[in-house]
Amino acid sequence: MEKLLSIKEIVPDMQDWSCKVIVQEKQQITQSLSTPTKKQKLIFVDTEGSKVEGIIFNHDISRVGPILQVYKKYKITNAVVRPIDSKYQTAELTMQWILTSKTVIEEDADDEDIMPVKFNYTQFTDLAQYVDRKDKSVAAYCLHVRSQAVMLSMWDDFIKNEGQQIIAEIGNYPVIICRRLKVNNYNGVALSTWFDSAILVDPPVQEARELKNWAIRNTKLLAAIIDEKSYIKYNPQISAKPDQKTILISNVRPSQKNIWVKARFSFQHIFQKYWYMSCKKCCRGTAAADGVIFMCNTCKEKHPAQPRCRFDMDLCDDTGAITASVFGEQAEKLLKFTALEIMDHFKQNIELPLEAVHKELESKWFLIHIKPVQAQMSDAKQRYTVIYYSELLNSDAVDSPAESKNAESKNPTLLIELQSDTTDIVTSGATAIQETKPASKARQCLTQKLELLADQANNTSRSVSEGSKKKSRLM
Repeated sequence: MEKLLSIKEIVPDMQDWSCKVIVQEKQQITQSLSTPTKKQKLIFVDTEGSKVEGIIFNHDISRVGPILQVYKKYKITNAVVRPIDSKYQTAELTMQWILTSKTVIEEDADDEDIMPVKFNYTQFTDLAQYVDRKDKSVAAYCLHVRSQAVMLSMWDDFIKNEGQQIIAEIGNYPVIICRRLKVNNYNGVALSTWFDSAILVDPPVQEARELKNWAIRNTKLLAAIIDEKSYIKYNPQISAKPDQKTILISNVRPSQKNIWVKARFSFQHIFQKYWYMSCKKCCRGTAAADGVIFMCNTCKEKHPAQPRCRFDMDLCDDTGAITASVFGEQAEKLLKFTALEIMDHFKQNIELPLEAVHKELESKWFLIHIKPVQAQMSDAKQRYTVIYYSELLNSDAVDSPAESKNAESKNPTLLIELQSDTTDIVTSGATAIQETKPASKARQCLTQKLELLADQANNTSRSVSEGSKKKSRLM
């Protein structure tokens, strides 16, 4: 009878060996940026739970790749064995089997349908700590959900492979195990695939079966989550920690992606429109009239135009101030007016009665999550977008600048190259901001004043482009 070896027993340069393995995951075909070499990686696991990396190169991918399917068991004989380069090794993977058209691969029918493998699960509430992290040691996740939801974006071959499989099984509540995903700072926390991610659809592991049974018993809850579209809304339970670390306003840099500050809100002396017309789906600005169905140039779909609240404000602490924009429901909550009410005031040439709002905000402090705006404004000043805010209670005392600096020295903020999306940014010249001088109380047409500010902003932009280093200020 043929003697089968375990994965641990197989070493480099060994001849005449065979091993029974299960294909745990099969990655997408990738290509090196510096060479024309194509490769496809797999992970094999044996009955002992040991793992080894399989790899197929170039023309052998089309010959060998289709033979090996995830979750199936195979007997593999005489693949080339070599150690993985030390800088790419992990605790689980130190050896690599090179599979070619000469490698003997035989499918093994087996009644056992549970993979002998354990995953380290990361809960949704722990994802925020991995936002935009680039170190690979924290990039492996197995995710499942009970009553919370996050958005997963798939790219390239994931769409036509795992994506199509998920869509085909969507009525049966497919369970997915996602490994090596990228955690993005979009609406707080969102997930996306990248080149070496792996998505296992309905894997034969006990936890996946338990989750599928739970989904079948809770169809109404899942339907409610889909109907409410909670996955596209900011969820502070996932994005914010009870002891959320913050930085001083003076230390905020546009190179940072995940920024939390404690600050006051001030916009009493910023003259602005407080709303814009937007696409109902993607919220991008449009010239369409309210309620008119139009083809959006951004989302490429037909939707009615509707007013959306948007305004700028200064975020201030004891060390400085930065300008940030707030949108949608969060903006309406601060103003205590709906976007439709704000639009009606504007069209009737009536200023919003915000005296009580300004007075109320003078003594309040907020915990604020912001991200930098990529688009360059006409006054060349860096701006930010408010992703989320919550009022701080009296018990959440604001540290003095000295105390905050000491805290930051113990908990340094990670600086990362800016790559974030700017979905909620409106750059129309009609929304130019006057930041230093109080608005005149003289009665004048709001539209005319906004047009005047836009002209001044354009002049400022022209001065910058001509090489002037002197910063212009809107008057």
